[in-house]
Order: sequence, then structure tokens, then C-alpha cells
Amino acid sequence: MSEFRGMLCWDPATAANTIGTEAISPSPAVFRATHAPLRIKRARLDGRQLVLEGSPVDERAVLHDFLHHESNTGALLMPIVGESGSGKSHLVRWVREHLRLVDDRPESREVIYLEKHRTSLKAVIQSLIARADSDRLAQLKSEIERFTADVDASVLARRLVHALNETLVSETGKGVSGPARQLFGPHGLGALLDDPHVSEYMLRPDKFIPQLAGHLLRDRTKGEGERPPKFTVDDLPLDITDVSKASSLAKKWVQVLSSKADLQEIAIDLLNQHLEAAINRSFNLGMGRLLEAMTLVREEYHRQGKEIVLLIEDFALIQGVQKDLLDALVEAAYREGSTKLAPIRTLMAVTTGYFRDLPETALTRVRATLGYAYDLDVPFSQEDTGDEQIAEFVGRYLNAARIGSDQLERAGDNEVPNACTLCPLQPRCHDSFGASADGFGLYPFNRAALTRAVHSTASKAEPWSFVPRTVLGSVVRPILIEHASKLGCGEFPDAAFREEFQTAAIDQPLSTAMAEFVENHDATTAERRKLVLEYWGDSAAHGLEIDPALLEAFSLSPMKAGDVSSAETSPSRPQSRADIGTSPSATKGKTQTLPTSAQKTLQNIEEWVTRKDDLKQDYARAIRTIVATAVVQRYRWNAPLMQPQTNVREKGWPNNATVIGIEGSAVSGITGADSAPIQFKRSATNSRFFQSLIRAQNGLEQVRGEDIRRLATVADQYAEALASKVQRNLEITDDDLVLGLRASLLGGALAGQCWPGMSTEELLAAAVDDGGEWGSSNGMTRPERWMDVLNQHLTGRKELVDRIRTGLGISQGTGAVKMIDAARAVPLLEKAAANWSWDMPASKVPEWVKPAVRRFPSWSVVVDDQLKALQALLREIRVRQPRGVAGKNTLASIRTALDRAREVSLSLPTHRARNLEDLLARASTVDWSLISTLEDELGKTLDTERSKAPRLASAIRTAAQDRGRSLEVIRDLLCEADEWLDEALKGAEIRASSSAAKNAADGVQELLADWQSLVIEGVEVQ
Repeated sequence: MSEFRGMLCWDPATAANTIGTEAISPSPAVFRATHAPLRIKRARLDGRQLVLEGSPVDERAVLHDFLHHESNTGALLMPIVGESGSGKSHLVRWVREHLRLVDDRPESREVIYLEKHRTSLKAVIQSLIARADSDRLAQLKSEIERFTADVDASVLARRLVHALNETLVSETGKGVSGPARQLFGPHGLGALLDDPHVSEYMLRPDKFIPQLAGHLLRDRTKGEGERPPKFTVDDLPLDITDVSKASSLAKKWVQVLSSKADLQEIAIDLLNQHLEAAINRSFNLGMGRLLEAMTLVREEYHRQGKEIVLLIEDFALIQGVQKDLLDALVEAAYREGSTKLAPIRTLMAVTTGYFRDLPETALTRVRATLGYAYDLDVPFSQEDTGDEQIAEFVGRYLNAARIGSDQLERAGDNEVPNACTLCPLQPRCHDSFGASADGFGLYPFNRAALTRAVHSTASKAEPWSFVPRTVLGSVVRPILIEHASKLGCGEFPDAAFREEFQTAAIDQPLSTAMAEFVENHDATTAERRKLVLEYWGDSAAHGLEIDPALLEAFSLSPMKAGDVSSAETSPSRPQSRADIGTSPSATKGKTQTLPTSAQKTLQNIEEWVTRKDDLKQDYARAIRTIVATAVVQRYRWNAPLMQPQTNVREKGWPNNATVIGIEGSAVSGITGADSAPIQFKRSATNSRFFQSLIRAQNGLEQVRGEDIRRLATVADQYAEALASKVQRNLEITDDDLVLGLRASLLGGALAGQCWPGMSTEELLAAAVDDGGEWGSSNGMTRPERWMDVLNQHLTGRKELVDRIRTGLGISQGTGAVKMIDAARAVPLLEKAAANWSWDMPASKVPEWVKPAVRRFPSWSVVVDDQLKALQALLREIRVRQPRGVAGKNTLASIRTALDRAREVSLSLPTHRARNLEDLLARASTVDWSLISTLEDELGKTLDTERSKAPRLASAIRTAAQDRGRSLEVIRDLLCEADEWLDEALKGAEIRASSSAAKNAADGVQELLADWQSLVIEGVEVQ
């Protein structure tokens, strides 16, 4: 029926106002409507320990025992013990509510009720002596009222500090030995409290003394949080700031206490022991004042012939008069054969720890007159799971939430109304979700979900414990209030539910087999369906089928018919923890035992999903190793083509979280885990996959074929990630190789092997040449800086080229790279050759490139130096060899000039003659057209000066080409011939004074004229 979908049969605001977590909070009507039997046992006193005995008893048994147990002293002290939230105050209140119903002589009893929230000193004393009348009691009440009216909490807090100081200083520590001895006296703990700087620390609002002062002067508010009603380590001035401001003695004590834990405990005990005396001193009561008052009260009621019934909701909160009050409660009424004081029966709720710390006189009296306490810390067990008791307890609160406190108040003492009675969905709802024995519907829980939620919120140390306050505050209220909107809109249970209610250790989680089945067959609501199966379906104890009404209420669609049968373990309850590591065939009588280590691994992998446990490091490492190795083994090193790597784990593919991330795995000291290329989410599918890997690793047969196929798929899928990781580790990514190729090209340019404008084939050949032969060529003379940069580059070039080859090729035979992947190399080379500058920050340069480029930051300067050198060379040639003069004509002219010089007796020195002849011979073999080519290239470079990139490419092309020695030979010849002619002319002038000399000079002049004519006649268009 559609009306069941998202049904809310309660108002969240009404539920919030009706359901409290404290026994003192609800009105009598709500209290009666929500009361369910508590789990109570007698506990025998063994020293200061409590030993549970017998079967559980109910509240009526406690009430009957309390009213009818006869004490031979006339003073009965019956403790109700239990941890916080166990229901102690609730039981005391229940006794109070039922006293009038069972008391057969109410007129002979005076009931005094000390409520949990009325624990100020004034309220306690007023409650104790309210109906007793005497002058001394009236004076005590007057003093307390006057004091509390005149003093505020801050003043009282300071008085308490000073009173503690005075009390501790006055204690001599006589008879005390050991470390505690030094804490007594004027130089002990009291001196610490006496220091103004320390006392200000202890008066901070979050410390014990200011809170105590407030509680002594005013009653507690309902629902006010509790803290231990005594000093704790946090109240000691151990983390005090600016300790230098304290006195030298106080500084010493701060240092001593901070470093010695044993002294801290002794100091705390000492403060707590003297706390009551300090309170009495602060109130000017004096020790024994309340004992005296209670004695007067008991005398007064004895005169009236009454027995006192004292009900204390929380004894630990009655601070300042506990010792006096206890002494008064255990004071014998019968003395010397007659009754001197009114008999007193005290039902006292007290936490277990506080009970064990009661004065020995009180414990002795309990042992002597009663011998036991009533203990509410009675956990359930595997044999006594408490499902029905939990359902009865919660059912009453669910009903109260539906009805609301106003309607319950109107019902008064009549039978509690059942909200389900008039609901049209009641039959279907109770059939699907169940009801308590009282007929109260458990919706939106059922018994399984309710029990599991209770277990989930219990203490991990005591998973079977049932603490009513915890159940109300952590289970009932959150579901009815915080989760109501999600239920109403069809999104319950959701991720927040899973976060709040983790599967308890004592409960079986939904098996990964069933969870995987759901994940594979429910694409949209798998997570919610798994929660429903685990909590409401008791971990699919009866298979995967869910009650249709439950599905409808939670807005879940039925799974397709026939799907259920395909789940491996759907017909029966999932395996227990003990069964993990045993093959599925174990249920058929065949078992296969796993090694203990493998069993632990499989259990952790299972609970990684079912209980949201962390996947332990060792187990996660085993899984990562299998997956990482599979990727390596299937990788062919051909996409992209590169040299196969040995020891890939060290080359960027380790078996850790930087490669394989597993959600919920324990990662220690690993950076980069969030960016791992392979990621496994916490899911049942992955859990079963991991378990198959572990089984396969241990050689077992129970390995699912689909998981092995998945491993192969994963290995193929992440081959590219492996290549990328290795490339990044070796610094041979595309970006790295582009920089390496650019560095190689620039080095080739320095060696005159390549330059901009060359074909791709020529550039690639130069880029992968290790330059082993480049330094021995007889090339042109370069500037000194150019050669320095080149020589430094050559020292690192082999490593540079080897890494380029590794990144772009594969090895053959000997292991050296002999084949380059041109399909990958050419685009990278073109990208590298698109920029012939080097302005890379060192931080972005791969380590293997750096040795070859250490001097490259001066690259543009080096190129400019080379251009300047070429320009200077060209100028030297052009002043002697104008453009348009053929080189062969210049050579012929020089030869003719030499011959004519000899004819006119202008002979050359032998060494110069040889040099000139050698230069003529060499110049006759060179290409004189290089002069014009260089001139044109330099001109183009200057023309592109306005555009940086083209100019750089042109400049590098001009500077890089190795023109050999040709231009230098031409220059040297022209310069030598020019110098010779200059010398010849000078020699002719010297001889001009004689006729013979004159004839020689004329011959020289004629020779020069012939030279000029020869040069002019030899002009050719180049």
C-alpha cells in the first residue's frame, strides 16, 4: 500500500519534548508510560568489590526488600549501584512513585526525597530538616539561607581555594611515608594553592572549583551535563602558562607534578580527601554540624513515632556534607536496649566507582546490616540476548513519542493509551516490523534492527551492556528526530545511519557475498538495501528477500524475480568470523585449511567491508603486490615504445599506496596516496576480489574465475599508468624528452652538426648522436666562450643521449637501444625544434639533462659572440676582396704579382715566401663563394632583428654552420699578400735615391699598377 511509503506516525518535535534521557526529566505521567522493567541483580560485597549473584530481580522485589528488610540497628542503607545512565535514578524514582501504592502504614513513615537536580547545599539541608522543628535546626536553616543569599559563586570559589590551602597547610602528614609526605605542611601542596598565579588558573570556568561553587549555591538544571564530582588530573595546574610569574616554591611544585604521574594521583587524592572540610570551612558550618542536625531530625521523628524513608537519586552529587550525612544514615537507632533515634531506611543511588570509594564505616555498616547492593550493570549475553527486554523498553518510548506528553498527562493514572490501536496500518505494520509484548509497534525498527542498534552504541569493552540513557540518547531520539526527515522523503537508512551505527563485534555483518550480489543487482539503492539487509534483515539470516511492507516503507523496490537464487550464500546465514578462511565447500563436508596468516588476511579483508575496519598494512601490501606485479607482467613496453625496465618497483611502480590506493587501508608515512592511479573503493565486490587474490596466492582452488579475469583486465587497463609512472620516475615523459631533445639539438648546434631549418631526418640523427666524434673534426675556429660551452656539454652528452634513446627506443641483443620509435620521436622532436632558445629554470630541468646544459643559460650570448666573430672575419676579407671579384682571379693576380716582383728584384724573405706559397696552394682548393654566402646570411640575420624568434633561428643557423678553415685561409692569404706588397713598397722608396734604386722603385710602381689592373680585369659576378 502506497500510504506506508515514508510513513511518520510521530511528530519529531513532540518526540523531542517527550523522550528525555534523565529519570528526573519526564513528568509522572510520562514516567509511568515509559517505564519498563530494569535489569537488576543483587551484588554481594566482597571487600570493596561487588559480585553479582542469583537471577535478575524486578523493581517490585527491590521495593519490597527496601520496605521490609529489618536492620538490627534501625539504620538500613541500601545502595543502588551502576554506571552512569544505567537507570539508578530511574529506579529510585520508581520506588518513590510506588511507595504510596504499597505502603501499608504511610502515616508512620516520613519520606524525604533528595532529587538529582536539587543538590545545592541549601536544598539538601532544607530537604533533610524541612519537617523537623527545633530552634537549632531553624538556626542552621537560617545560616545557610543567609550565606547563600550573600555570596555569589565567584566569591565562594575563592573561599574554597583558600580553605583548601588552610586545610592542607595545617596537615602535618604525620604517619605518612613515601612521596606523599612532601605534599603536606606549609611547603607542600598548600603552598601551590596559595600562589595567586596558580589559584587564578584553578579558578578558570572549566575547572572543578568554580563548577563546584556554582552547584553548592544553586540547583542543577534539568539535562545539565555531568562531570566527575571531584578533582581530576585536568584540574591540576600542569599546563599553566607564564609559570615564571609564580613564586619559586609554586614553580617547583608545577615542575615536579608535571613530571611525576605518581605524585599527580597522590595530589588529587589529597585534594579530594580535604574537599569536604574546605566546603564546611567556607560555609562556616564546621565538621559534624549536619550530623548534629540529622541527629536532631531523627530525635524529632522518633518523638512522632515515625520511621524515616530517605531516597537519594545520586549520592555523588551531594557535595560538602557527604561524610556527615553518611555518618547520620548509619547511626544506630537502638542503643542500650531502647530506641533513641527514629529508624531510617535509605535507598541511595551511587555510581559503582563512587560506591567503592565510600568510607569504610559506611561499607562496614552495609555489610553488617544488608550484605549486598542492587546492581544495575547487568549485561545481556549470547545466551540471554535480551531482544524481548530491549523491545519492551524501546516500545514504550516509541508509543510515548507517538502520543506526546500532553495526551499522556490527560490520561493521568489510567492505562497508558496505545497509539497503534487506531492506526489503519497496524496489522501490516506489526506483521512486518513487530510489536513489543505490550502491543506497542516497533516501527521504524524491528527486533533485529533495534538489538543491533543497541549493540552498536554500547561500549566496545562491554558490547552486551544495556545502558538505558545511552539507548535513549543514541538510538531512540536520533532515529525519531534527526533521521525522521530522511525516512519521510524515502532516503532512510542513509550514510549517516551507517556512520552512527557501526556493526558491533558481537553481531554478524552482512557477508561480502551478499553485499556484492546487491551491488551488482541494485545500481541506485545498493547501499541502503545493504543496510536494511544487515539491520532489519539480521544480516540476511533468512536470505535476501525482504518483507514487501518494509521495502515499501523505506522506498526500496523489490529485486527482480530469480535474482536471489544466484547469490552464493543467499539460502543460509553468512559465515561467522571463525569460518572465514574456510572454503564454501566446508558446509558440504569438505574443508581446505588455510595458513593462519592467510586466514587473518581474509578475515581482515572481509571485515574491511562488513565492519568498516581498516585494512591492515601488511594485508594491503600483499594485495598491492599482486596487482602491481600483474600490471608489470602484462605490460609489453611498446605503448609507448621504450626500453624494458628491470626492478620496476624502484623505477616508479612500487607496491605501495602511491600506485594502488585502497579506501580504508592503513597508510603510514606515504605521500601521494590520494593521487594513486589505481583506486579501490571499500565495497563488497572489491573485498571478494581481494579474497580471491589471496586464495590464489596460497594455491587454493576456491578462486573465482571472474576475479582472475578481472585481474587481467585491471593489468591491461592500467598499463598506461605504469608507463606514465615509470616515465615520470625516469624523467622520460613527453615534456622531459622534449627538453632533452632541445638540449641535444642545441649541443649539436654548438658542434656545427645541426641548426634550424634542417630536415626532420637530419635533426633526429643529430639529436640521438652521442657526439663521440664531434670534438676531433678540423672545423672553423670558434670564440673561446663558444668552445667552453661546447666542451662542457660534451661531458654530459652521452648520458643525455642514452636517456633519450631509452625513452624513445627499445634494446636488441646486447641491451643497447638500436631502434627508435619514430612515430613518438618525430612529434617530440618537432616540438623541441620549434624553440632554439634555453631559458628553463633549473627546477624544471630533468636531472639527466642538467649535466649537459650547465652553461646553457649563456646560450644567446655565445651565439652573439660567434656572429660578431664572423662579422669581423668578413670585414677583414672584404677590405681586400670586394664583392664581385672572383677568387680564381685574385689567386692569379697574386701569383702574377709574385712573379713580377722577382723580375724587378723584389724578393721575399724565405719564411714569408714559403708561407705565401703555402697559402696560395691552400686557397686554390677552397670555395671562395663561401664569402658571399656568409655575407648574405649575416645580412638576413640583421634584417630579422626586430622579430626575436626568427632572428634567433637565423642567428643560430648562421653561427652554427661549420664552414671549416676556408674563410680563414682566404683571409690569411689576402692579409699576407697585402702585408707583402706594403713591405715591397716601403723597400722601393728606400732605394729611390740611387738610379738603380730608382729603376727598382719604378718597377714596384709598375707592379702595383699591374696589380690594380689585374684585380679590376678579374671582376666577375658571383
